[in-house]
Amino acid sequence: MTRTKRIPYALACGLMACLTSLAAHGQARDFDLPAGDLRTALDAYAKQSGVQLIYRVDDLVGLSSKGVRGAASAEEALTTLLNGTSLSVRRDGSNAVIIFRPAPAESPARRVDSPADAASDDGVSTLAVVTVTAQKRPEPAQTVPISMTALSAKTIEAYQIENLKDVSRLTPGLLVSAFSKNNPTIAIRGVSNTFSQMGVSKPVAVVVDDVFIPRNSAASFDLFDLDSIAVLKGPQGTLFGRNVTGGAIVINTRKPSFDERQAEGKVTLGNLDDRQFQGLANVPLNGSAALKLSASVLNRDGYGMDRLTGAEQDDIASRNFRGQLRIAATETLDVLLSADYARDHNGGRTLSSTTLGDDGDRRTSELGVPQGFARTMWGASARLAWDLPFGEVTSITAYRKSRSTEDYSGVGANYTFLTAGSQNVVSDADQVGTFSQEVRLASPKWALGDFVAGVYYLDEKGTRQLGTRGLAAQTGRLASSALSDQRVQTQSYAVFVDGTVHLHSTLDLTAGIRYTDDRKEASLLRTDRLVPVNTFSAEGVRDTWHEWTPRVALNFHPTRDAMGYVSATRGFTAGGFNTEASSLRAFVLPFDPETVTNVEAGVKTQWLDNRARVNLSVFRMKYKDKQELVNNTTTGIFSIANASRATVKGAELEVGFRPARWLGLSLNYAKLSAVYDSFVVANTNNTGNPLGSSPRNAYSAAVDVNVPVAERGSVVGSLSYSHTDDYYTGATKDANLLVPAYGLANASLGFETSDRRYRVVAWVKNAADTKYILTRSTQVVRAEYLGEPRTFGVTLAARF
Repeated sequence: MTRTKRIPYALACGLMACLTSLAAHGQARDFDLPAGDLRTALDAYAKQSGVQLIYRVDDLVGLSSKGVRGAASAEEALTTLLNGTSLSVRRDGSNAVIIFRPAPAESPARRVDSPADAASDDGVSTLAVVTVTAQKRPEPAQTVPISMTALSAKTIEAYQIENLKDVSRLTPGLLVSAFSKNNPTIAIRGVSNTFSQMGVSKPVAVVVDDVFIPRNSAASFDLFDLDSIAVLKGPQGTLFGRNVTGGAIVINTRKPSFDERQAEGKVTLGNLDDRQFQGLANVPLNGSAALKLSASVLNRDGYGMDRLTGAEQDDIASRNFRGQLRIAATETLDVLLSADYARDHNGGRTLSSTTLGDDGDRRTSELGVPQGFARTMWGASARLAWDLPFGEVTSITAYRKSRSTEDYSGVGANYTFLTAGSQNVVSDADQVGTFSQEVRLASPKWALGDFVAGVYYLDEKGTRQLGTRGLAAQTGRLASSALSDQRVQTQSYAVFVDGTVHLHSTLDLTAGIRYTDDRKEASLLRTDRLVPVNTFSAEGVRDTWHEWTPRVALNFHPTRDAMGYVSATRGFTAGGFNTEASSLRAFVLPFDPETVTNVEAGVKTQWLDNRARVNLSVFRMKYKDKQELVNNTTTGIFSIANASRATVKGAELEVGFRPARWLGLSLNYAKLSAVYDSFVVANTNNTGNPLGSSPRNAYSAAVDVNVPVAERGSVVGSLSYSHTDDYYTGATKDANLLVPAYGLANASLGFETSDRRYRVVAWVKNAADTKYILTRSTQVVRAEYLGEPRTFGVTLAARF
């Protein structure tokens, strides 16, 4: 290991050793909560403790508190604030506390478990507050000067959100599609790439419980047992594990609770023989330890079929398990140990020809070759949080492993239908192991401001075997056969600091910077089985990229319910190697990082005592050295190159309104203009074309209801509609690669008992059975791959 490599690692180890020795001497958190108006004190408590508070504003009118100053646990501080107010509290999830006024003794008491239950006499309630960790400490989403969409656990449940595609239906600016199961497309504000090579990095990060998921092949998983999802938009160049240009999807699971024994179960039965089983058990082991186990099992028949072989396609069979052990080792040290395992497989995708061999049914394929997908993933992590006199120190140590295989036809018709060329058949297998370590310090919330600083290290080792065969038109004889054996090791080191200075009681300055050192070493053995002279190999090709990525934001909050901000942020996606290159020269020449600079202005507002919420942002992003997969028409070689500059600009609007306790409304809209300013390669000029996966308009509208029925319970339901404008899947503005505009409607209706222990819900997704396209293919023939058809079913849930 070189001296340069040792520096960040030594810093992390040294800091860990110091903190371990200090942990035993730590004290409870120092609170500085003002006396006087109770709501002001509670808002300060939420910021200083990181606990999500949900309350009805009317319940706090006229109430005051003596405040809290000095060392205390979060529970002690809240109890002191509420002393003498007659208000009660109830924990909701792992990091949320509901504050409510108990029902009068003469009326039947009703358990208060959710924001919707904390209603006033006129039936009016407030919108839920979602706590996010966008700035590496728990904060209400409305106070963070970053454009984001935050979904609470109850929103996830109400709208039957089960995967990232479902998240995109409610998130302006997020597009989730798929080339295949192994190659999902995740784009935020049009920033994405469709590369599946082992030697590249992705511009959108998926982060689960502070752990970065490095490969998209491991990012398209089932969502269950969640506390929240936050989609951060624009470059995240300061605080997140891997520096990214597009944004980050931050997923937080529910943590074990010390308070009470819990058990939940959910059974879903639906069409296509859909059978889902989900369950969890939370067991307090003693006053300072708790264990939570959760599982999800899903089976569903396919909605597609290869009419030549009769094989089922686009089916689902998945198993997901997670275990978490939480230990309060001392009054100041909280330890969370997590482990998860997942396995899933299906019969491949239904790529249906629209030309040669087309039978008129868009749900059948004409491929005639074996297809299939199988994946196994597992991981383990340790999260240690010390509450020390000088701040909270957090260490996250994680290892993740994924193995996937996929066999598919890249051409949308069997060779017997072709009149020229050949049917390309692909066998794709990858295996990735990733170790990561992050240590960070979050300072106390001082009168002058606060900061977060830390170090990050990632070591990823990946292998991929990509085999391709060409079956000649009409005869099926082997026209080509090649195997690319790819090996890449990626190491990333980073040091970061991000802080806020209170310039005035209503004006804050947030600034940060991150230094990242990315190193990649790649090897490639490309074997041409039919033309041995084209076989080549290269070992240990290396390169290093360094980048400083700053962030600065000025946010103005004239009232507690309104904030305006302007920000400038820079992010980068690391360079890499063409590990699918068909020539030695194309492999050994690396491509450079791409960078994006984003300038943004926005407002986040709450109205009518937090019954209404309006957030608006406008932005302009400048791409430099954008990475693109291009075909050099002079050499005939496909390769990734820094081919272009681009400008992405737009606006996003989010509106939420709860006019009554039983009714919630939301409206989201995204306007996007993403254009290549300069993109010329060999004889191809794509200048002026739109970026791929960048629809000009996208919007969604949603309604959720929770209508009490006497004392028995509530009628619950939801209705949502999302629209996505047409967009191209590539840079060439090829009409054959245009995905037409489409809209999707989902609905649910059911009943929940008054104690929230039992719920039964009937649901339907894609209610109009809209045939929308995930991706198009122009290899030899024109073909299309459709998204899911109408699905429906019934879900029964119980809590104990």
